[in-house]
Parts: sequence; C-alpha cells; structure tokens
Amino acid sequence: MKKVGNIKLNDKVKKGGALPLFGVAVIVLLLTVAVYFVANYVSDSYTVENRLSNWNYLYTVKAGAVPDGELRIYNAQNPIVSDGKKNSIYFSKTLEPSETAKTFVLITDFSPVKIKLNGREIYNNQFDTAEYVGSCYNAVALEPSAQERHLEVMLKIPFSVRFESYLNPAGDPSFTSMPGFIFGLILMGAGLVAVLVFGVISAVKKRFFRSILFCGLLAYVGLSVALHLLPEVTYRFNMPIWLSITAVPVHLTFMLVLLCLNGLFKDSRKTAIAILFASVISAVAMFVSFNPLMVKLCSALMCLVTIAATVYVSHTAMKQLDRRIQYAAPMFVMCVFCTMIMILAAIFMLARQRTLYIYNVAVASAVILGVIEYIYISDYRFELKNSELREQSGKYGDTVDGISLFIRNMLQCRDKSTFYETAEREVIDLIRKYNPENTDIRYCAAVKGAEGYTEVINSGISACNYQIIEENSLKSDKRCLFAETYFDCILKDGSEIGAILHFENIKGGLDVFFESMIEATYCGLETTYENTFSDLGSRDINIIFAELAENTELDNGCSVDHLVNIRNNSLALCKRIGMDADKAKHIAIASELHDLGKIAIPKNIIHKEGRLSEEERVIVNSHTEFGYIILSAYDDDPMLATAATIARYHHERYDGTGSHGLKGEDIPVEARVVTVCDVYDALISERTYKKAWNKEDALRYLKDNEGKIFDPAICESFIAFIREGDAVSAE
Repeated sequence: MKKVGNIKLNDKVKKGGALPLFGVAVIVLLLTVAVYFVANYVSDSYTVENRLSNWNYLYTVKAGAVPDGELRIYNAQNPIVSDGKKNSIYFSKTLEPSETAKTFVLITDFSPVKIKLNGREIYNNQFDTAEYVGSCYNAVALEPSAQERHLEVMLKIPFSVRFESYLNPAGDPSFTSMPGFIFGLILMGAGLVAVLVFGVISAVKKRFFRSILFCGLLAYVGLSVALHLLPEVTYRFNMPIWLSITAVPVHLTFMLVLLCLNGLFKDSRKTAIAILFASVISAVAMFVSFNPLMVKLCSALMCLVTIAATVYVSHTAMKQLDRRIQYAAPMFVMCVFCTMIMILAAIFMLARQRTLYIYNVAVASAVILGVIEYIYISDYRFELKNSELREQSGKYGDTVDGISLFIRNMLQCRDKSTFYETAEREVIDLIRKYNPENTDIRYCAAVKGAEGYTEVINSGISACNYQIIEENSLKSDKRCLFAETYFDCILKDGSEIGAILHFENIKGGLDVFFESMIEATYCGLETTYENTFSDLGSRDINIIFAELAENTELDNGCSVDHLVNIRNNSLALCKRIGMDADKAKHIAIASELHDLGKIAIPKNIIHKEGRLSEEERVIVNSHTEFGYIILSAYDDDPMLATAATIARYHHERYDGTGSHGLKGEDIPVEARVVTVCDVYDALISERTYKKAWNKEDALRYLKDNEGKIFDPAICESFIAFIREGDAVSAE
C-alpha cells in the first residue's frame, strides 16, 4: 500500500530508514576516494626519481616565441601561476650530462607541443597547425651527451596548463605503460572471460542470461578506461577527434550503469528512454565540437546530463525504498553513491584532473555493477526458491479443505478416548494427503495427571519421553514442536498442560507448508479439545470458530483488538447505511472470521518483515479462499455462511480488478462493509512490515480510493462516522 498525504520525501528520510542508507553511500564514497589517494601515493613513490623539476617558464603572447621577460621558477614548491590572458607558454631547462640514452616524456592537457634541444627542433605535435590535439603524451629520445644541453618546450594552452615531465630510461618513445591503462585492459579481459563463462552456463543450463549483459558491460568499462587513458600513453593517435573518441565512452559508461540500475525498477521504460536520449545528444555534441571552447562546454554538458540522470534515478530509488520493493536498500545506496561519485567526477573533469576522473568512473562502475550482479544472482536463487514455493503452495492448497473436515470430525467427539483416536486418524490423513509417501506414520498420546503422564494410545512407538517434550515446550514457549522427522502437539487445560500428542517417522522433511498445516490443525485441535473436555459441555459452533479466529489472529502477531474493532465498526456502519439492527449484528459477528483463512498461511510468510515476493503475496492473498473453504463446510449455519462470504470477498475491489473480478454491487454488501473497516483498522495499526498511520492519512487513503477499492457510498458513510466519533471525543 502506498502511503498518501502531504509528507515530503525529506520528511520520510528523517523518519524512516533512508538516512542510514545515505550514511552507507557516503562511507562507500569515502572508501573509494581513500583507495585512490593511497594508490596514487604508492605510484608516485616509484616515479618521483624520474621526475624533472626546476623548470623556467613564462607565458607568451605569440605561440612559439621565446619571451623577452624574466623567467619564473616552476617546481614542487612553486606551482605555475595562471595567466588567463595568454594562451601559450614557454619552458626551458638545462639538462645535466648523461652517459646513457634517455626518453624525455611530457604529459599535457591535449596541448600542441614543440620541443627544441640546443635550439634545434626535435619534436612537433601539430604546434603550428592545431588549437588542440588528441593526445596528452609526448616523448622524444635523447642521445647520451657529455655536455650540458638546453631543452626548450613550447606549448599552447587550449584547456589548462598541465606540465608533467620525466626523464625515463631509453625505450620506444611512441608508447609507454601506466597502471590505469593496464587496469583497464585487465578489466576488459576479465569481463570478456566472464561473458564466455556465463555464456556457456546459459547455453547449457538456460540461466544467468542477464549476467552475460553485466559481464559485457564490465568489459566495456575496462575498454572505456583503457581508451580514455590512451592519450596518456601514446602520441600515435593525436588528431583532435581523438579527444572526443576517448571522452565519450566514459560518459556513456556511467549512462549504461544508470540504465542497469534503472532497469531494476518497475515501470522504468520512460526513464530509460530519457537517459538514452540525453546520452546520445550530449555525445553527438561532443563529437561535433571543433574548438577548445566547444569542447569545454560539451564536457560540462555531459557532466550535467549525467548528474541530472543520477539524481532522477536516485529519486526513483527513494520511492522504491518507500514502497519496500525487493532489494530497494542496496539499489538506493548505489543510486546515491552514483550521484555523489558523479558530482565528484564532474568536479575533477572540469578541473582537468583526468586521472581522478577516470578512477572515479571506473571504480564506481565496477562497484555498482558488482552490486547489480549480486542482485541478479540473489534474484535467481530467489526465483528457484519461489519456484519450489509455487509447487509446495499448490500441493498445500489441496490440503486446506482437509482442515475444515478435520475440525468438523473433531467436533463430533463426545469423550476423551474418541477424541484421541479421531485426532490420530485425522492428523495422519492430512499428512498423507499432503505427502502420499507417508504410509508408516507412528503415533502416541498421553494425558498429564498428578503423578505424571499416562499414555492413552500408542501405535508402534517403543518409548516416548513426554517429560522432555514438556520441558522443550516450556523453554521455547511453543505448543507445536518440530524436528526433522517428528513433531509434537501440546494441549493445555487452562494454564496447565493437559495432554501431549506425538507423531514420528515423517518422510520428505518438515517444510514450512507442512509445519503451517500442522499449526493450523493444532488451532482446530486446541479449540475442539477445550470443547470436548469443557465442564460446560459442547459449545455453540459459532463460539468455537470465534475462538479459532482469535487464536489465528494472535498466532499471526496481531492483537485481538483488530477483530473487536472490525466488529464494532461494521455494526455501526451497517446501521448507518440503513440495515436493520438484526442484520447489522449478524454481519458484525460474522466479520470477526474474515481472516480465518490465515490459519492456513505459513507463519514465516505472515511474520516476514519487508516486502513479500510475488509468490508469497499470492499465498497470503489466498487466505480469502482458504477461509471460504473452511467456513463453507458449515453453510447450514447462517452465521458461518455469511462469514464464508465475507472471508472470500473482503479483498475484492470495487472497480472489478480483484482476484474474483466482481465489480461494484456484484460484491456482496457484507464484504464491501468489512473491506472498509478492515483496511482502515489495518492502516492505523502497527504491523511487522509498516508503522501505524495517523487517522487523517488513513482516511485520506480511503477517500482517494473510493470507486477503486471501496464502495463510494459505504466509504463516505464510514469516513463521516469516524470523523463524528473524533468530534464527540473532542467534546
């Protein structure tokens, strides 16, 4: 159920569980950034001895001209001072003599570069022809020299002054290696290998198809990283278009990751189309850029588009979290992490910190894809579990009518010996109906007296220690005890244990449906036990079912007040819409049995915190049919016949979209009355899966769903009744 009202998302964050998830996302972000700085520190320690420092520099008005003014010093203590009015800069340095050949390496921000040695030009990367180039890496081989040499570097400044220089051992100057580039290639290779592995598994076992897409995307992330760092490791691809070719894939990486996150949500097609459209527009804009200003603007556009997309997907994740969607928590954390990391990456990108930018994109993408794959695998396991659940549920549904027959037969017992014999026969029949392989079930029973337990029936059990069973029941505070092949039912006479029934040699394992069947049977057994052994003699069947409904409500973790509230509200509402007093009372009493079918729903599903799976939801919703099956066996009783109708149809929707498809006034009026009363009381009550709503929010929900879920006339009468009650209370 979606909560309505004027409460904003930020209020829900303060009240609910989103705030801790924000904290988790921040922690993931801090760890990501911390790992980078540690790795960067380690990397710098290996390259510091090759780094060239103490350069002289000065900005120039004319590109390539040697400045006349006094040169400044550039080193670790004296960074380059910016001069926004000039778009070229001159560097010079005297190299010490060297007995070995060296490679001079210069890393820039896509700057056209010219290098001179002793006044002779030895390297030119489109310095005289282009405003910017497609490579950041520049290198030239230097021969051994016994004399000092004067090295001059001239570069244009299309974007920013980036000047990292190294004097490395001799090698091929056209290409070098760097950890980030190698990491990208390794990531791409790992993704391709994973695609192959999951492809083989999918072809053989018809599973993990989505994992192929995930691994392919992981390989794409690796390719994007390697491609984005290609300008840092070679000057062979130095045409200006290579700046766009290497920048766009990283932008698309984040968009593809967002699409994967968005794909986990329902009704996400429009968002996916918007993300794809924005990605294509910003990517095309980047490709048609023809000068440094347009490149800057389009880079900013790509960052803004990506940030906008991450914020929107995070907002969607917030709503999914509010609706308790499966895996909403990790999806929300990843969406928030994605938003924060993209904002940080955009800052680095606009500050021309390419290494930090690509690191954020690569690591964040890998982390998010890892979480998505975890969700995929968990979802696959969940589907396997649900498949088994569907199979067991179908088998279990066939036994529910046996519970009704069990209660009817047990109510016919008039003495103790008949009770135990009937209990044995009926319970064994139910077990065999659930699993026909149980052909050799053994059984015994004992009553407790002043001197201990006296066995009253035994069918093949050599020895049963009833005292230990009693102690285990007291320790666990349970009246049904289950093991792998046996179970015990402890019946109480008032506050004291009156009898113990023991069944063993159960085959096939005691799954949740088996245990639920026995617990439902126990509720009937306990109620009929009190009826059989009561000093007052046999009681009215309606009273017995009322007690059974109360026991069911308590077993489901709810208060009996829920039944009392529905009875009282139904009585008042029936009178308010014009029913005579006798019919109103009849419906009100019958309304207490509306959820009797939950006696047959596994307790681990009823008590589950958080969102139910589709299969679990179907099982819970089947309580309407289970209740009808149990109660309709007593259709000769007018009260129970009405209760059966209410149980079956109290979850029908007025617009005809309910499970039975009844619409409008085709839904029995008693069910329409109980529907309003039941939903309202459920909303204002606390449950394992939600907090209690206030009355105004609950009434607003009723009002908003008039004609959809509720009969408009009945709903209006109920709302007026509740508001008048508040007014009387206020007086």
